[in-house]
Amino acid sequence: MEISKGIRAKLFMLFIMMGAIPFVILVTAGAINTIAELEDSYKQNSLLRNIIISEHISDLIARNQAVLKSLSMSPTIIEYVQKPTAEKHDYVFKILKDADEIFDDNNLTALTGANGWQMIRTDGATLVNLNKRQHFQEAMKGRSYVSDIISSMATGKMVIVIEVPVFDETGKAIGMVQRNFDLTALQDYVMTLDDSEVYVIVMDRTGRIIVNSDERDTLNNEYAIDNSYKFILDRIYNSTGVIRIDVNDEDSLATYSRNLDTGWMIVTIRPYHYILDQVYDKAVKALVFGMVVLFIGTLVAYLLTMRVTKPIVEMTNVVEEIVSGKTDVEKIEVSGDDELGQMAKAFNKIRSERDAYQLESELDKLTELFNKKTMENLCKMKLKTFNENENSNIFMAFYIIDLDHFKEVNDLLGHQFGDKVLVEFAKGLKKIFRPNDCIGRFGGDEFVVIVDSLPNMEVVIRKAEQIKQIAFNLALEGRSHFVTASIGIAIAPQNGRDYDSLFASADKAVYHVKNNGKNGYYCELFANEEY
Repeated sequence: MEISKGIRAKLFMLFIMMGAIPFVILVTAGAINTIAELEDSYKQNSLLRNIIISEHISDLIARNQAVLKSLSMSPTIIEYVQKPTAEKHDYVFKILKDADEIFDDNNLTALTGANGWQMIRTDGATLVNLNKRQHFQEAMKGRSYVSDIISSMATGKMVIVIEVPVFDETGKAIGMVQRNFDLTALQDYVMTLDDSEVYVIVMDRTGRIIVNSDERDTLNNEYAIDNSYKFILDRIYNSTGVIRIDVNDEDSLATYSRNLDTGWMIVTIRPYHYILDQVYDKAVKALVFGMVVLFIGTLVAYLLTMRVTKPIVEMTNVVEEIVSGKTDVEKIEVSGDDELGQMAKAFNKIRSERDAYQLESELDKLTELFNKKTMENLCKMKLKTFNENENSNIFMAFYIIDLDHFKEVNDLLGHQFGDKVLVEFAKGLKKIFRPNDCIGRFGGDEFVVIVDSLPNMEVVIRKAEQIKQIAFNLALEGRSHFVTASIGIAIAPQNGRDYDSLFASADKAVYHVKNNGKNGYYCELFANEEY
């Protein structure tokens, strides 16, 4: 009978799914849980590795600064800096050389006067003028300083400089004592923590590489120009954390920590395939076991199906006999398109129409960014969360972006070309911001970006500069430099805690940029900054 075959098939599939679906769920959940556990384990191990390296760097800085401070307070050295004589030279040289022997690290100690010229170097190399070096300028301001990576003017090697100012009896800076560090020792130390699955990158505050445990051949010859990992800094918003990012064309987990004494960023990178390989091995074993269980379940399902459908077939035969002998009994129609199928189709149709309407109301049709109304609502929601947050060290940035010269593009090249400019600019914005950052178009050539959970103002400036570059470098159909961007910035809570205040402050900042030559960014909080 057709009906009996249909019932048997449905029941058989039901029993199969009752066994198969939990199995698939268990395997999937197990894989997801394994990935999560491995990710957490790798994150903890990488973070611990970063902490060990950071503590090593801090200890290195602290020990050297302690010795340098002791030297800077020596009456003999202070007197020599003020009035250098040939008689005192050898004695001061011996003092500095004795300090070098404390560390036994083959790094030099140097003494520099107020005019920027080195007075003594313990390595005996040529004395040079450091007047334009930042660490000398910091010393003259009376500050101790740890430099980013620089090229030694005497040897040409890439080094790190630790300096401590020398003061006279009035407290005025009259020179400095410094130690130059070859990067080999730090590289060797990091290599002791390296393994086959991870490599460690240490970058200075500008993004240049200090240590790369994956490429020893670049040591001491390419660090000054090697910023191939700087793009990682552009994705970092906090001092410590983990991001998933493509590194050297590989999907990777990057665990990062900032050393507070130097500002350097330590990044441990683990290609993601190491995690997936372990998950794959476990999944294969689970599938083999599951296939055996599924085969047994299929056999049981078949036996249950035959047992359950047997009385249904018998009742069907009785009904057919009754129906065939009586004209007053209505015919029972059986349809393969049952109620559940019809309900599913109706629900899917309603849902698809609702989603289409909702998407149309939330997005700008041209750029597929959020429209003005949605951006206003999102900003108010984020501000509500922001105002409820008790952390006073977290900021929220509100950008208004107005494209300069866009009217001329429309007039000269046509509205269709102008639309392409807007679309390309929108794509550029999406690339530089996080998925949870809100990007919208208010209409015409005006865009708005809302970024929350910011730990410092440096990120605000860096993102404004990136927006400016997107507009300036935009190219279409073999042409370039159509537009520039005037960017107004408001910061919560300094510029307000409500939408109207932030919008008014950012809008005012846009007009400030427009009235001062365009192609830039401005925020009243950074009035003294160049832009």
